[in-house]
Amino acid sequence: MPLADVLRALRNAVAAAAAGEKSEAPLDALGLTGLAITDGEGHDVVRLGDPPAGGPVERRPLDAGNARFHLALTPPVAEEVSVGIALVLEALLYRPAESAAPSDFSEGWRRVGVVTSDPAMREPYLRLQRFAPQPVTVLVLGESGSGKEAAARAVHTLSRRASGPFVSVNVPAIPAALLESELFGHARGAFTGAERDRRGLLEEASGGTIFFDEIGDLSLPLQSKLLRALQEREVRRVGENRGRAVDVRVVSATSRDLSREVAAGRFREDLYYRLHVATITLPPLAKRGRDAVLLARHFLDRYANEFGRGLLRLTPEAQAAILAHRWPGNVRELQNAISQAAALAERDGPVAADLLPASVRRAARPGVETDYRSRVAAHRRGLVREALERAGGNRSRAARDLGLSRQALLYLIKDLGVPAARR
Repeated sequence: MPLADVLRALRNAVAAAAAGEKSEAPLDALGLTGLAITDGEGHDVVRLGDPPAGGPVERRPLDAGNARFHLALTPPVAEEVSVGIALVLEALLYRPAESAAPSDFSEGWRRVGVVTSDPAMREPYLRLQRFAPQPVTVLVLGESGSGKEAAARAVHTLSRRASGPFVSVNVPAIPAALLESELFGHARGAFTGAERDRRGLLEEASGGTIFFDEIGDLSLPLQSKLLRALQEREVRRVGENRGRAVDVRVVSATSRDLSREVAAGRFREDLYYRLHVATITLPPLAKRGRDAVLLARHFLDRYANEFGRGLLRLTPEAQAAILAHRWPGNVRELQNAISQAAALAERDGPVAADLLPASVRRAARPGVETDYRSRVAAHRRGLVREALERAGGNRSRAARDLGLSRQALLYLIKDLGVPAARR
């Protein structure tokens, strides 16, 4: 079983054990006989397996926000495995400061340039806040246009490398024949047109962060070379034999399911494990409630200023159309739609629905469920479905997550027609 899947199963087992439920922990798959978590006062929080008396033990502190825990692993395991276990458990046990307001996540996103107020963006922010200061490789998951580069920039901004360079590599946008030279650089005379030595993007990012957008599009030969560069922390320019040291933090993003790409032989398994250490999953815009209108106003102000249109405002009909549209292109599609509307609007005038693209206007036609009740039901359905997915289909845990009784959750599942989550 892939390490990422084993760690996910371990997280679920620890969560179940902490809730007083029985569970099977994949200790053997991690090379462990026992795992224990204690709080700051030395009291047991979770104890799994049966550590042998007097055997070697690896101890690690767990920094979980305003809570402190200690992790004990028996026997000690490889550094990569123990770090992965610690990160997973820190994210599980994370507790925000008691004085923190529920809306703090939206203010935190705003400080790194992301506009949101929907609760669906709270968990990604907590993960961002946890992972960014630590020297771990981050993988951002989400649909195309959902803001993965913004999240990657936020990881860099909140890290200790913030004063260093942030280099973005849009993998599918660079021709395959040029990508090796772009990433690793080249020596003078290495190929036709190479008239001088040139540093690659990995060297340019040294001391900072390099972001690989749509890493799943990288060809297998370049995957091998990138893996070697990351392992050895050095690059070899095309046409050279000597290595050059680089010190970079890697943040990657993909809209693909990399585990399926690995199974299909299109992505190297060892590189997958190298990149899939700490993950941040961004929800699509369709699952972010009224964030679509909030973002639309944000973009409208930007383009009104850029195009010299004065003060523009969205009409209620335009807002209804924006809320009704599913936004398959996510934030990028919304930004382009508002750019068009601002360009067409009269100075200091209203932005009506007819200034939006036809695809957006069609979503608000009569007969489409755009009324208040249907939107509320859709939002509630999404909350229940996401809670079930987080709980691995366990309805008791999902109910606790939502602050409901199990009976209330069962009623909602039936009333809203929520499909059963896969266990």
